[in-house]
Amino acid sequence: MNEANRSITIANDQTLTDLIGSAQRRIVAMAPAFSQAVAQAIQERWNVLGPDSVSVILDVDPEVYRLGFGDVEALDLLEGTAAQLGTTLNRQDGIRIGLIIADDVTVVYSPTPQLVEAGPQKPSTPNAVVIGQPPEDVVRELGQGPNGLRDQTVGLDKAERVKIASVKQDLDRNPPQRFDIARTIRVFNAHFEFVEFSLKHTALHKSSVSLPKEITKLTGDTQLDDLMQHSIELIRDDPTITGKSLEWLRTRVADKYLITLPGYGTVVLRRLKGEFEKQVERLQRCVDVFCKRVDERIAKATDRTRTRLVERILPQVAKRPPEAWHKYLGPSPSLDDVRHMLDAELRSVFEKKLARVQSMHVKCLFKGVTYEMLQDEKFLGLARKKLPGLKELHREFDAAKTAEKEATNLFKA
Repeated sequence: MNEANRSITIANDQTLTDLIGSAQRRIVAMAPAFSQAVAQAIQERWNVLGPDSVSVILDVDPEVYRLGFGDVEALDLLEGTAAQLGTTLNRQDGIRIGLIIADDVTVVYSPTPQLVEAGPQKPSTPNAVVIGQPPEDVVRELGQGPNGLRDQTVGLDKAERVKIASVKQDLDRNPPQRFDIARTIRVFNAHFEFVEFSLKHTALHKSSVSLPKEITKLTGDTQLDDLMQHSIELIRDDPTITGKSLEWLRTRVADKYLITLPGYGTVVLRRLKGEFEKQVERLQRCVDVFCKRVDERIAKATDRTRTRLVERILPQVAKRPPEAWHKYLGPSPSLDDVRHMLDAELRSVFEKKLARVQSMHVKCLFKGVTYEMLQDEKFLGLARKKLPGLKELHREFDAAKTAEKEATNLFKA
């Protein structure tokens, strides 16, 4: 098929300027932004066709230019042209499609962020569709239908000079990168990753709490005071609720999948990462079950201990309630009021222990290998020694290559 007749094709500076330059009656141009070349083509036809025959809609946002959808100089050019002709340049926040209507030819395209890629140059890498006459619904929503602006749904706001000035100031403070450099940075794909893999807060061989000093000093029972000055043990050594089994399982997973590089950390092969992550998820489920079992045991133990303590020390506390309780109980609280307050105080102390149990979790944090490491002969030597199953440690390539230029005029007969 003749390239000029393709419906699925490319839109770049050359093809868009050719299309715009061919317009004899009208132009509608909508995109995140335009390059200087496209903006100049629009300016030229705008001056020839007149203010009412051209409509331009852009996303006036500094991020658009940092991504490379266009040139900020083009924004200045188009706003100045609109002002000179007594019309407006309009804006539509967040627009990420391109649309050009030149007379009876309509092109819808995907704008290219120059930060990421250089843009299409060959019809074999299309980013545009030519659809001929614009659909009536599209014309109407662009404000070009019989009812004009009354039906317009996009580009309703004017791109004011103060907004454009704000964009330029933002870009001065944080300018776009040189896109040709940004696209050709060296990147690499290592065949292994560093990983931190551990269990947190699982050592509960004994669980104990310390009682508030304002309660222990009021008991008047020297033997009981001595006991409570230290702590109250809730659960004695019990192999069914310690973290030993979990640590054993964690060690088993680590031994199977992780390799230590002394002085650098622990790594996992990327081809085994999926399997390793499944085992980590399995370990986390075990931790969840463990936490639930420990919570249940401690809850029962705290209930028993709290009830026993309340009955044991209630008479002494009732004689001299802590001063801090006065605002809650008043000057002459009843025995039931003191019992309720004492129970609430002890419950709060024990619940802090439960909160600690609930914080148990598996820590698994992946960290990439840095490019500097792969240039360090000492690190490479150690990695090759410890990872004998890898034929290569990494692959290196450019982030993106500029497409080979192939000039093609798709819109001239």
